[in-house]
Amino acid sequence: MNTAKDLIKYDIETAVITALEAKYKDIKITDGKSYAFVMKGIGEYRELRLKIDDKHKELKKDVLEYGRAVDAEKNRLKALLEPGENHLKEIRQAEDDRKAKIKAEKEAKDKERIDKIRSRISAIQAMSTNNIALMPLKSLRELSDKLYSMEISAVEYMEFKEEAQGVLDDAYDSVQLCIVTATQREKEEAQRKAEGERLEKIRKEQEAAQKKIDAANREIEERRKELDEKARKEKLRQEQEEFERQATIKAEIVAKEKIEQAEHERLEKEEAESRERLRQEALRPDKEKLITVASGLLDIEIPNVKSPEAQEIATETRGRLNEMAIWIKEQAEKL
Repeated sequence: MNTAKDLIKYDIETAVITALEAKYKDIKITDGKSYAFVMKGIGEYRELRLKIDDKHKELKKDVLEYGRAVDAEKNRLKALLEPGENHLKEIRQAEDDRKAKIKAEKEAKDKERIDKIRSRISAIQAMSTNNIALMPLKSLRELSDKLYSMEISAVEYMEFKEEAQGVLDDAYDSVQLCIVTATQREKEEAQRKAEGERLEKIRKEQEAAQKKIDAANREIEERRKELDEKARKEKLRQEQEEFERQATIKAEIVAKEKIEQAEHERLEKEEAESRERLRQEALRPDKEKLITVASGLLDIEIPNVKSPEAQEIATETRGRLNEMAIWIKEQAEKL
């Protein structure tokens, strides 16, 4: 009796898959031919895989057990195919990645080349846009010569040669227009300068004439001041004489008052001194008595004691007696 496994026939031997794996296992992509060989292998694997799928559909029509056996065998066979197919896919992916890298590097280099050309074109364009309208005529002519002598070669600008030539021509035309404007501007400036010099000459002539007029006016003013000064001095002389006369009278009065004041102060001083002598004479006995008391306080003998407490009291007593004696003498001297 045949089992379900015996009934499963995919018409693909394991040896075929093993041979296919051996055929493509060590393949390396080195050129277009080897790349095509890998693609062919992927096609063979895909063809076998599709045959298995087709056969699977055919066999699956039988009973469920048979279908399960068919699925198992399908999965087994596909599992055998998968390593080899994946191996070729990995080889192909590596080659695709390499080609993509080469392409990216080429595109980066091409972008760098284009950026450099664009930068040179922008530099040409900037030569005619960097405030050239404000440049002096000499600088504009130097810039015009520089643009005129500039060459746009296909080697340097490649596919952008025509664009670069157009930018150069526009820049040259802009500079020429600015040269015309600057020439007219310098001409107008020269005319303004000449007119300014003419007006300056007139101003200086008028200034010289005004100086002469001012000098004459100053001479008249000085003469008038001399006359005024003469009259003022005469008036001052008269006023000074009157002031000196009045001052002499006041000085005589003040001198007399000072003599009288000095005599009065002398008499008051003699009277005050007399009163002080009388006062001192009256206080002299009391003053002598107080000084005697003060001396007596200094002569008081403090007993010789032994205990620290008594010695402290004795020392304090001597200090206070000395202070009292000094204070009495000071107050007595003030009497």
